Formats: sequence, C-alpha cells, structure tokens
Amino acid sequence: MLLRKGLFVAEFYSKIVENCKDIHTELEKVSQSYGLDMNDLWFDLIKVHTLTRSEPHGEFKILDAEGLKQIDDDAFYENPALEVIQRYDICIKRRLFKYFFNLEASPDDNQLYVVYESPFMIINDEWLLGELCDHIEACMAYQKIILRQMQAQHTFFKQEMVRYSNKKELPERICIRKSHYSPNKAGSFTFVLKKSWELKNGEEAPVNAIYGAGKGDVVLEYVKPIQGTSGRDLKGQIKEVEKLEAVPFELDFSNEAFVSNEEPTKIIYISKSPQYVAFINNKSLKSFTRNQYVEMKNTNMPMFLGGVENGLTLHISSKNEIDNAIETNLRIEAKEIYIRGNVGKHVKLVAKKIIIEGQLHTESSAEAEEVLITNNKGLCKGKKVQCKYVDRGTIFAESCEVEASSGSQIYAKDIKLKQIKSNNTFYFSSKCEFEAIDGSDNKFCFSAFASPENKEILEQTKQAMNVYKEKAQKVMAQYQKLSIFVQKNQPTIDKIRNADITTRKVLIEQDAIKQIYYDFMDCLKRVKILHMYISRIQELNRQFLERLVSIESSMQQVKVHTNGPWTAFNTIIYARTYTKGSKSLTTEKGETADYILDTQSGDVKKISRYQHITSF
Repeated sequence: MLLRKGLFVAEFYSKIVENCKDIHTELEKVSQSYGLDMNDLWFDLIKVHTLTRSEPHGEFKILDAEGLKQIDDDAFYENPALEVIQRYDICIKRRLFKYFFNLEASPDDNQLYVVYESPFMIINDEWLLGELCDHIEACMAYQKIILRQMQAQHTFFKQEMVRYSNKKELPERICIRKSHYSPNKAGSFTFVLKKSWELKNGEEAPVNAIYGAGKGDVVLEYVKPIQGTSGRDLKGQIKEVEKLEAVPFELDFSNEAFVSNEEPTKIIYISKSPQYVAFINNKSLKSFTRNQYVEMKNTNMPMFLGGVENGLTLHISSKNEIDNAIETNLRIEAKEIYIRGNVGKHVKLVAKKIIIEGQLHTESSAEAEEVLITNNKGLCKGKKVQCKYVDRGTIFAESCEVEASSGSQIYAKDIKLKQIKSNNTFYFSSKCEFEAIDGSDNKFCFSAFASPENKEILEQTKQAMNVYKEKAQKVMAQYQKLSIFVQKNQPTIDKIRNADITTRKVLIEQDAIKQIYYDFMDCLKRVKILHMYISRIQELNRQFLERLVSIESSMQQVKVHTNGPWTAFNTIIYARTYTKGSKSLTTEKGETADYILDTQSGDVKKISRYQHITSF
C-alpha cells in the first residue's frame, strides 16, 4: 500500500483501458489516482479500432478487415463526406524504458517527423527496427494521428535507417509521413548570404552585419507563393484550402549591383561584382563597395561577414601611430585584409590573406591561409604564418616563421625561428629550427597533433568521445535501473518457472504477480535493446581511439635543430597520449646538439652536432 495525502492508495500494477478516445487523459487519471508522475507512465498499444460514418449525424461503425483495406486506399479515404476516427485498447503500465527519439507533427498537422536525440545511434538490426516501429505507432496513437498505410510507413522508415547507418552525419529529423492536405505557403525571402554564413559557422549572425559576395554569387532568393491542397491532415480532419491570390511584391535594388533571374518557382538575385550586401526590412538590397577605411569602430561600423572566397579586399589604417586601426568588438571577413596600425580587443579577422603592420591584441584573432604580422599577442591561424615578434601569443599553422618569441605557444608542422626568449612552448610534427636561444624554461614538444589538420581531427574526435560518453551515461542509467528491477523480481519469476502447471496458473491469475511477470519479460527486451546501444558506443569509442593511435604512431623523422649552443633548463618532450607514455630530456648550458625522434625505439635522442654531420 502507498500513503498519499493521508490516504492509503493501492500500488499500481497495470490497467487495461478499452475503446480509449484520449490516451493522454487516461494516463492522467492513473497519475492522479496513484500519485505517480506522468513521465513514469506509458502504455502498450493492444488494438486499434477504426470507425467511419458517411452521414453528419449518423452512427460511427467499426470497420472490419475489408473496411480497413479501404481506409488504406487514398481515393476512399480522401472522400470529404467520410468521417474517420480511431479508438484504442491499451494497457497502461509503469514506464521502464525511454527511447532516444521523439515523434513530432508539423504545426499544420500535415507532416510527421522522427526527431532524434543527439547523437542518435543507428543500429542496423531488423528486430530493433521493428521495436522502433511499434513505438512509433504508440506515439502516433498518443497524438491522435490516424494509423493507416502503416506497413508502407514502416518499410520507408527502416529503409531510411539502413541508408543513414552507413553515413557519418545523420539528420536531426526524418519525415516519415505526409498528408494529402498541405497548407498555402506565402511567398518568402531567404537572404542566402546570411543563411550560408550561419550554416558554416554554426551560430546566429549578429544583427548589425553586412555580407560579402563575389561576382556570380546568389545573394537573395524569393520563393513564390505555393498553392496548398485540400484534404485530410494527419489526424483525419478535412482541411479546406482557399484559392491563393497572387500578391505582387516590390524589391528595391540597384541594377548596377545585382541581376535578377526568374525561375518557375522562385526569383534569385545575383551579385554582379565583389561587394558587401545588406537585406533591409524584406524590402531592399543594399550594396557596399567601399574597400578603404580609417579607424574602424563598432559605433560606426557593421560586422563584415563572409566574402572570404571571392569577395572584396579591404585596406584598413589608423589615423596615427597611437590610435588603433580597428577598435574593439568587431568581426571583419574579406578575401584579403591589409591593416596598417594596431588591432584592438575582441576583434576577429578572417580572410584568405591577412597582413597586419602592427600589433594584434591578446584577446583578438586572425585566421587566413596566409598571415603576416608584426607583433602577435593574440591568436593566429593559417597554413602559413609569419611574425616578426610573438609576445605571449598563440599560433596554429602548417608552417610558421618567427623572428623572436617570448612566452608564446606555437603549434605547427614546421617551425622556424631566429631568436627564442623564455617560457615558450613549441609543438611540431616535422621540425623545429632556430638560430639562437638566450632564455630558458622553453618546451619543445614532438607531437603528431601539432599540424592544423591533425589537431582538427583530434579536437573533433575528443568532442565526439565526450558526447558519446554522456550518451553512455544515459544508457547505463537506464540499464542499471532495469537490472535492479530484474534482480528484485527474479525470485518471483523463478517461483513461477519452477511451479507445476496448476500452481503456475494460480500464481499468474494474481494481479500483482501477473504484472511482475509481464513487466519482467518486457524488461528483458529493453535490457537487450540497451545492451545493443552499449555495444555500439563501445565500438565507436574503439574506432575513435584507433584513429588517434594511428595518427600518433605515424609520426617520423622529427627533429629540433639549432645553429648555436643551448641554454640550460629547456625541455625536449615526446608528447604521446594514445600510445606509449611521454618522455622528456633537459638541455644543458653550452651543449651543441640536435634532438631527433628515433622511429625504431620511439625515444628522443640527442645527437651532437659533429656526430650529426658525420652521419651523412
């Protein structure tokens, strides 16, 4: 017995409800009667009754097997004179298991989607796919969506699951059903430049932004109004769609900057030349072709986004040697960016090529295929990065050349320096060469993940591993919950199994034992499903680790070379995370030696300059 609000309430086992009109209401009744949370209840869909009538005030009649075949026929089903409803026989019970997806209908109830929890793992197993289809049917009944043509729907769903099981990227949702009815769609604009930028960057664009475009780029798209279709929605309701009236629209744009191209279903607007573009109030396209600026400030400038591939080249300068060329809180993207003067705080520069004749603030960044900068205190990313000074800055590059570095971090395949001060950390996967060192406490790290390509793989893989770790924790929480239930009720199940036929029959007729038995059998099925998910996660983690081990094991012919003598207290490190442990050596003052990676032993070795020369 359970005590709730001073009253004794019988413990809930299960409840059969026949001819149920609203499943949500029935679950709510049980929730209130037994003091249970709605989220702890679910149901088995035992039987579906389909009823029809042809007269507005006539009696609904249950369809037999032949009648159900007619419901699957579109011509019969779409008859406006026909009314269709469904009722359900269900068994309400405690929820022992929750699938990792939801079922969502579109706002107009004309499309049905399976929406996956991220990350969604597809396991290509016929039995499991059948279980998913059964759950989809239950969810459809819960949402009062008419169940018809289910075999075709399940076949399509399974085909989609199999198709996506071989792909790396999965969609967030899959449409598994569309009604004959579709609503009217008004004409709409899509600012293609903005949408493309948001998709590429995975973030919402700032409000005050203009967008770069090159010659021939599609800037804006107008999708013409679409006439809907009358018919039944997913819930079987007849929806009448009115005739869509042609509504003219006006768009203000310069024929010198843009050209329009009309197609049967849309009108596209194309850039005639490199420029920045703004789409204002769904009424006008504005072109910006100015490419020279003095002292950019966020108070008088928008964000310059996109145009990296084929947009404008920007020239930005300061008023004098004291003021910044770019002040704070700006994002500037272009094909090429040339700056004379310093770059202030919270500025992000993105281009194919960036040249800064000045200083980059410690909280700002420059990202391009080629970056040339006088003084880097911030973050530089590129295939090729050249800096005169790096003062506590960070660099990620394929190849990097620096005249003098102090307190900085550099990640690159190849690093070339003239002078090294103190407290630097260099990560490289091929070679690090420098002319002179006059500081100490520097770290030279042999790392397979120093190059941009491998570092990106590392970050993506670690992120995926963390995501699947969270997924595994969720799965294990359900698995442990079910395992506790199995252990708790195993004695009762053993008692039933070991009893003779007469005793077993008597036991099964007891409501409490009957429910334990059916829940136990259902629980074993859910445990099997969760075990499949756990095995899949383990397989994915194994693949992730194999990929990282392969990269780390492939590093060869790595060395540190200096033209002058070493100072004391610098550290040479072979940084390994996924293979054998890291190793390190410490330099001695005055020694003249190179440090190389011995591919046979996997150790870092010191080669004296004389020995190194005579070995060739």
